[in-house]
Amino acid sequence: MISPNARTFSVLVDALSKEGKVEDVEGFIGFMIKRGTDLDVVIYNSLIDVYCLRGEMSKAREVFDAIGFRGLIPDLFTYNSLLKPDIVTYSTMLQGLFLAGRCHAARELFNEMQAQGCFPNAYTYGILFDGLCNNRQVDEALSLFHTIRDNKVKLDIYVHNILIDGASKCGKLDTAKVLFNNLSVEGLQPNIRTYNVMINGFCREGLMCEAKELFLKMEERGCVPNSVTYNLLLQGLLKNQQHDMVMKFVEEMDERGFSLDASSFSLLLKSTNLLGDISTRWQTNPKLTCKPETGNIWDE
Repeated sequence: MISPNARTFSVLVDALSKEGKVEDVEGFIGFMIKRGTDLDVVIYNSLIDVYCLRGEMSKAREVFDAIGFRGLIPDLFTYNSLLKPDIVTYSTMLQGLFLAGRCHAARELFNEMQAQGCFPNAYTYGILFDGLCNNRQVDEALSLFHTIRDNKVKLDIYVHNILIDGASKCGKLDTAKVLFNNLSVEGLQPNIRTYNVMINGFCREGLMCEAKELFLKMEERGCVPNSVTYNLLLQGLLKNQQHDMVMKFVEEMDERGFSLDASSFSLLLKSTNLLGDISTRWQTNPKLTCKPETGNIWDE
């Protein structure tokens, strides 16, 4: 005998919902749960829809909460039943889909959003690009970015930073450099996050000369390095075995009031056989007490 599945049940639930038979729907869903049937989001959507039609919003909200409790992800119909989605709603849904690794569904929602006349803002684009990059779909993010730019949509430095970081992390440093160099064309100024992302990319690829050069330029351009900048460079020096500069760089960090983060300190301790005269001091105290030399070490 063929046993009905969730799809079969959802058709029956939908039919009962359209007739407004809430009690029958509730009883039927209870029966399915006892039977051990895995309910899908379509079945819950039917119940939410009928509650909303009857004005029982508190019950509709309870069903919505049950969707997440059972490990399901609300879809566009779920949200449409509860409220008319705005840009905040769509952005939240996009973020949730990307966090769940459902990139295709996120792209479909992004297209649906625009079809419904709700157009993305810079924050929504940031979620879209960040989600694609974090799910290793950097090429798609870059392709969409170029399409948007050709359509004269203005994107802020926050969105550009996401793309520069995504390109850099997936080994497309040349692409990251192009994006970085084109910021002025877009009428944007790199901020501390932009510089840190680029410096990290150079260090990751072992391009320490480029990292040092950008470090000097950022301050010349009025963007003062922060603790993250210094720690990224120190880690780059250690990973690329440029130990002759480490001690002076650590002293400069101390002079500016910056301390090592956990990653920098761990790398330094692992390099104690190469750093000899500072190993004991750093194993006991990560904050230097010696008087630092004056001047910037990259000016040598």
